[in-house]
Amino acid sequence: MKSSSKKGFTLIETIVTTTLLAIIAFGIGSFIVTSLQAWVFMSGRESAVGRTRSSINRITAELRRINRPQNILISTDSECQFIDLDINTIDFKQSGTNLLRNNDILATGLASPEGLRFTYLDATGEATSTDLDVRSIRVWLSLTSGTQATTLESSARIRNL
Repeated sequence: MKSSSKKGFTLIETIVTTTLLAIIAFGIGSFIVTSLQAWVFMSGRESAVGRTRSSINRITAELRRINRPQNILISTDSECQFIDLDINTIDFKQSGTNLLRNNDILATGLASPEGLRFTYLDATGEATSTDLDVRSIRVWLSLTSGTQATTLESSARIRNL
């Protein structure tokens, strides 16, 4: 006598297995997509912070090369022009979304219209509009990279005061 038992899967077993595999694949795919989105977010954030930190460090290092208030030529909220220790004229300002040092682009992606701000402080740390009273300069810089915005603030004391 011949046995008629067939080997294989029923339609219901195949559908259940396929459904379970689809659910597992969806879960793994969601995890991968979320991980990639987090990586892109953090990468953009790190880029924005790095560019902002580099730019503000450059500005404050050069501001520290002012040896007396008389060497400050332009002192507005959005521009600072001065003569440094080597008798070079240095000018920091914003042009559109670019941070300019003299006419060279130091950084791009500044917040518009106020991505760069200077505050001139007297000996007591209060804001002053009198150039001869300036003892330190506070710099505020806001850059964007994609959807990331980073704002840093620093200050530089004028030498010999």
